[in-house]
Amino acid sequence: MSNHPSSEQLLDLFNWASPAMLVTDADGLVVLANKAATELLADHAAVGGKLADALGIEDYPALLAAGKPVENLDAPFTNSQFSTGYANVGFGEVDGSTYGFWALRPVTTHPTPSPEAGEGASTAKAWIGQVDQANASYSPVGEDAVKFIQAYYDTCPVAIHLIEEDGTVAHANWKDIAIVGATEKPDSYVGHHIRHIYADQEVVEDFLGRWGEDAPIIDFRADFLNKGERVPVVIFSTAKVEDNKLKNTRCFVFPDSHPERKRDKVKALDLNF
Repeated sequence: MSNHPSSEQLLDLFNWASPAMLVTDADGLVVLANKAATELLADHAAVGGKLADALGIEDYPALLAAGKPVENLDAPFTNSQFSTGYANVGFGEVDGSTYGFWALRPVTTHPTPSPEAGEGASTAKAWIGQVDQANASYSPVGEDAVKFIQAYYDTCPVAIHLIEEDGTVAHANWKDIAIVGATEKPDSYVGHHIRHIYADQEVVEDFLGRWGEDAPIIDFRADFLNKGERVPVVIFSTAKVEDNKLKNTRCFVFPDSHPERKRDKVKALDLNF
C-alpha cells in the first residue's frame, strides 16, 4: 500500500512504539532499532548487531531466501524481567537492497488493563514503564529513516493502525486491513470508526477512554471481527497526546500465538500508571 501516514507520524510510531521494531540488512545485521528494542535486547539492538543470533533463530538464511512473512517465532530476550516472547519478520526492499523488518513482543503475566495484576508480577504496566523511561543512550531516528519505516509499514507482518480522536481509523497497513477482512475494499474499514471491528463492545469502549487519556493497552488479548468471524489478537497500543488532546494512537495488533486462551477482561478505567 502507498497510503502511508505522514513522516512525522511514522517517526513517532517507530521511536515510541510499545513493541520492539527493528530493521536488519541482508546479512541480518541491525540497521535501525527503536526505544523498545533497546529495552528488550540491550546491546543486541545496536547497529551491526546479529539479531537472528540473539533471538535464537538458526534458519535465518532460509527465511531470507523464502522471503515470506513469518509470525510468532519463539524468541528469548536479554531483558531479565521480560526474557521471553515472540518475533514477527517480513522481507522487502529499500533502494534495491533487501531488508528484514521485525516486530518483537514480550510476554507479560498480566495485561494492561487487567482486573488483577499482582505486585511483583511481570505486568504489562512494568513493560510500558521501561519503554517510557528516559534513556540518554537512545537517539530517536530522524528523516533519513522514513523510507525504512515506510517499508516496515508495508512489509512487517504486524497489523498497524492509527486512530484519531473521534475513533476513526485514519491509517491502516496491509496486515491490519487483511486481519479484518477488508483487503478487497480497504475503504470499508479505513475512514470508519474502530468499534466496528471489535467483537466485544465493552472492550473497545474502554479502550476509547484510555486512548483519550494516554493510558496504554499492552499485551491484551481480544477478538477482532473478520466478516463476522472472531479473530484472536494480541494488542500493544499507546497514544500520542499533545495539549491534553489525542493526536493519534500507535496500535500494533499481533495474531495471537495462543488463540485458544481466554480473552482478557477490562476493568473500570484506572489511569494510575
